[in-house]
Amino acid sequence: MRRSVLVACSVSLTVLAVLLAAFPAAGQDGEADGYAAPRTPWGDPDLEGIWSSKTTTTLERPDAYEGREFLAEEEIAALETNARQASETGSGATLLPERAERGTAIDVAGAYNSVFSSRGTTVVRTGRTSLVIDPPDGKIPYSAEGLEKLAAEMEYRKALMTADLQDHVSMAEGPEDRPNDRCLGFTLPCTSMYCAFSRIVQTPGMVTIYYEAGHTGGAYRSIPLDGRPHLPPHIRQWYGHSVGRWEGDTLVVDTTNFTDRRSVEGTSTPPGFRGQGETLHLIERFTRVAPDMIEYRATVENPAMYASPWTIEMPWIQAAATQAQIFESACHEGNYGLTGILSGARAKERDGRAGSE
Repeated sequence: MRRSVLVACSVSLTVLAVLLAAFPAAGQDGEADGYAAPRTPWGDPDLEGIWSSKTTTTLERPDAYEGREFLAEEEIAALETNARQASETGSGATLLPERAERGTAIDVAGAYNSVFSSRGTTVVRTGRTSLVIDPPDGKIPYSAEGLEKLAAEMEYRKALMTADLQDHVSMAEGPEDRPNDRCLGFTLPCTSMYCAFSRIVQTPGMVTIYYEAGHTGGAYRSIPLDGRPHLPPHIRQWYGHSVGRWEGDTLVVDTTNFTDRRSVEGTSTPPGFRGQGETLHLIERFTRVAPDMIEYRATVENPAMYASPWTIEMPWIQAAATQAQIFESACHEGNYGLTGILSGARAKERDGRAGSE
């Protein structure tokens, strides 16, 4: 009788183990089930620290991974190897597949910009094929009107960048569109395209986040948790008006009231993509799911650009204790590049007029 019971228990345990193995760990990131986030002295979930969102994972799902939510281990290894090689040669900063001809303007720009690059060399810990998780195809659901706006904006910026590398004059016609020199700051949601590290500081009733966005400049967001409403619609702010609340262990941040000069990550353009902010609505969720990881999710809603809302997910990984500080790049503080470009363009204009007289 006793042997029958032992055999039955052994079979049951084997079946249970097989069933458990059939299901991936929550989020595919290996955090322990039932993890309880540490608490602040006043009882809120503790999100404080410096967190890195640097990754080589693309915002939208590449066509090569169509229909696939997660990467295989060998694919992750190959992608990370390629990203490290691109970072070492500087080609990652200029979005070139390989290093440009030595000594050319593009080659120099690549080496210089690599210092400020916030691009990572690792795939997100979850192993996803894209940051966009909704819609399920991993693509941003642009509306027809949104695609037209995006195409026009990208064409304008591509022409400026191409001409700028050739003669450094064209951007002198629109200096306010130079995000690096004008320190226009990060985009929201702030992904690895513009943000490298973020510091979260908590006090009773308030959460403050500092974003280091490299060569476009860092900035702060202060998010009250006291239940206050949004500002009246006629009051617009550069990073919108944010209010927060706790839903269990998740910090939920609701942001509206953006200016008409704000862009959103996903347009692949720096801040200044005009017309986005007027109807932009952003919902962000911060959940600490492991000792060294915050699961960050952001849902973007903007009927002027998208046929439906869309959501990204990014793991924020805590910086090592030995790196418990952010070195501010200060957005080219003291850089005389813009002054030289403007004065040089005006000098060429004077020379041109003198030659025609």
